[in-house]
Amino acid sequence: MENLLIPGLFMSVLLSGLLLTKRDKRCADYVLSTFLAISALTLVLAYLEIYNRDHGYIFPFFINLSPPFVLLLGPALWLYVKCLTIPDFSINRRHLLLLIPFVTVFVLFLFNDYIKPDASRIDMDSHEGFKKGYMFPLVMGLIAISNIGYTIWGLLMIKSYREKMKSFYSGSRHLELRWLRFLLMFSLIAYSVISALYAVDSALHLMPFNTIQAIGYSIASTFIIIIGFFGLKQGDLFSSVPVAYKEIEVETKITLAGVSKPDQEFVALLLKYMKEKKPYLNPELSLETLSNCLKVNAEYLSGVLNGSLNMNFYDFVNHYRIEEFKSLCKDPAKRKLTIIALAMDSGFNSKATFNRVFKKNTGLTPSEYFSKVSIN
Repeated sequence: MENLLIPGLFMSVLLSGLLLTKRDKRCADYVLSTFLAISALTLVLAYLEIYNRDHGYIFPFFINLSPPFVLLLGPALWLYVKCLTIPDFSINRRHLLLLIPFVTVFVLFLFNDYIKPDASRIDMDSHEGFKKGYMFPLVMGLIAISNIGYTIWGLLMIKSYREKMKSFYSGSRHLELRWLRFLLMFSLIAYSVISALYAVDSALHLMPFNTIQAIGYSIASTFIIIIGFFGLKQGDLFSSVPVAYKEIEVETKITLAGVSKPDQEFVALLLKYMKEKKPYLNPELSLETLSNCLKVNAEYLSGVLNGSLNMNFYDFVNHYRIEEFKSLCKDPAKRKLTIIALAMDSGFNSKATFNRVFKKNTGLTPSEYFSKVSIN
């Protein structure tokens, strides 16, 4: 069964090497390469541990070497998310604190296992005596909390990033991060299944530890193969430049009734500009671009949108795109075009985003609205 770990091992090494040979490498490339290198190391050590048990412990030195290194996977994945969601992010000394669980567990193994005579270690491992002490549940618990916790934390950071981008960009290209979301969702599933497997076996003693370990690392190996396949297929694995944005402090409690006269005049100017110039037809329209056209700074425009109109930039612009789509649907000259073609002519650049935004704002799907208009 240990042979199932080999494909994942080779995939980890291959992807890590490809990232290191990439031109214009950035923080995310180095972190992802490190994550894959650690994955390869844990698979190698796990393979040797399983091979040891199956062949009479010919390599006693490698007993229980893999568990501490598994505690490096969660932090590495978390740092990768940081690199892709925070512009100009860099690793500093504070991030050495992420190594504390790894160092702690390694020291525990050092004094409770690694320095003991080979005969004693083999006897403990072959009879699964380690399950009777505090070490086994402690380490398994730390691994589960670390990997699952960091993965969930990463998903929350992506959600926050996507919401923040809606204040700066009207298109969906900056909001997707599909590769990263896929990586984290799949890792969450893999880590949860592996942790559940160990927990259930610990309580019910379903099968030998060697089998449990082989199954767990086989799942991890499959995880690496799948993310490698999709990453190479889509090319997203090598896209590591986060979208730059500038933090803006926005007063969101301002109501329209309390807006000063200059702001009221600006709102009128803004709405007139949107109606006459139709800047929303540009799929890549950004907060900075629109503010430059109106000759105001981005902070002021964002403050007016959030305070006076109670809308972020993303929703504001897409409101006009939806109205443009409705208008095109009623134009007899446009009836021969497909719905998605009309959406693209309205400024959308993603079918999925268009369908989601239209349904949210109108309560109808685009096809339902188009049919309704056609009948009328």
